[in-house]
Amino acid sequence: MGVFAKDFMWGGSVSSMQTEGAWNEGGKGLTVYDLQEKTKSGSDWKVAIDFYHRYKEDIALFAQMGFTAYRFSLSWARILPDGEGELNEEGLLFYEQVIDELLKYNIEPVVCLYHFDMPVALMKKYGGWIGRETVDAFKKYTEIVIRRFGTRVKYYIPFNEQNAASLISVLYLPKDTSELEKKRIIAVNMHHMFLASASVSHILRKYAPHAKVGGMVNFTPFYPASCRPEDVFAAQKANRGYNYQTLDVLAKGEYPADLLHEWKAAGITPPFEDGDLEYIRLGTMDFLAHSYYMSAPVKARETAEGISIILKLLTEPIKNEYLEQTEWGWTIDPVGIRLTVKEIYDRYQLPVFTIECGIGVNEELNENQSIEDDYRIEYFKNHLNQLKLAVSEDGVNLMGFLTWGPIDILSSQGEMKKRYGFIYVNRTDTELLDLARYKKKSFEWFKKVIASNGEEL
Repeated sequence: MGVFAKDFMWGGSVSSMQTEGAWNEGGKGLTVYDLQEKTKSGSDWKVAIDFYHRYKEDIALFAQMGFTAYRFSLSWARILPDGEGELNEEGLLFYEQVIDELLKYNIEPVVCLYHFDMPVALMKKYGGWIGRETVDAFKKYTEIVIRRFGTRVKYYIPFNEQNAASLISVLYLPKDTSELEKKRIIAVNMHHMFLASASVSHILRKYAPHAKVGGMVNFTPFYPASCRPEDVFAAQKANRGYNYQTLDVLAKGEYPADLLHEWKAAGITPPFEDGDLEYIRLGTMDFLAHSYYMSAPVKARETAEGISIILKLLTEPIKNEYLEQTEWGWTIDPVGIRLTVKEIYDRYQLPVFTIECGIGVNEELNENQSIEDDYRIEYFKNHLNQLKLAVSEDGVNLMGFLTWGPIDILSSQGEMKKRYGFIYVNRTDTELLDLARYKKKSFEWFKKVIASNGEEL
């Protein structure tokens, strides 16, 4: 008998803005990403990899690999162009066709409702998640989607990396914004996002009781940089602040004491309305999903500045002398993924779903129109071996393993040269070329892994 469960889900994860393109087609409204200036690498989000027009071709390739699940995000503005008003039937129909195409190949659609991108109208009107009205708009959008998709969708993720999503808004604030004001905005965002994620649980119970909802975080294990007790304590604080406080609310439906204390001490407790806490308490998650890319060492002095330091640790991690790094400076730490799923399962006793993991590498096609990406095979082999140990030795209830960007997509910073996929897409940061798809060496490797349910690595 194999290590992974018989119904273990294998596949990949993407977001709408990094794949779809068709930014102004099919009645779609403008999103925050559409208005971003060209990225440092020279690309924008207008075409991405043109999944909007090529979804059948791409899903057929995923089916060839043997995918049993595919996590994708919906572009809110494709369904409700201004975020809350009139429904765009053409946009909703596109996602229904994607879902039907996945089901044709017995690939389970895992639908993410919010992946860092929102209709510009909501940002302009309400300041995005700072505005309570955005929560009401999200509920309307969620109800439309859940009712329309019906029994075809069994798994929903309210927010991609909810802990990171609540922090991201501070990156767009004026440079002279005080640390306290940043913290206040994050606290309000967090509360509104917790209300929104709870709403998915409530709406599912009403209209799609067959379906399950999973709260998701970007899980980054923070290690003490030394055995100094101060460093150990600093790492514990970083883990609480970034990983566990969000998971506590998603899993238990209650704000943890340390978070409430931090808010109260700083005078930034969000404005709770009557019924809010009960609504969150009754809207807990059925499973917990996470992304995992790296771990990061922490030194004591680096917790002094609070939230800015967490952002710094994630964007400019301290080098761990025991581990290698990618060319983008991300630590390669396979043991960290075992630690991640074990920590989540031990603490919350809910099924765990690894829905993002991968290595970004600058790659070019060889003369055989392929890529010998043995480093990617090695990366996944090492991570999957650790997940096997988590299941067989630690007793973790693991639902599945989805890689990030199973086909090359724009990175979160809009870089095409940072490639994660088993499938190469022929475009560069600045030239669209023909967008043709080519299989890398890892394509056949992952196909065997899936066929053997992870036994053959």
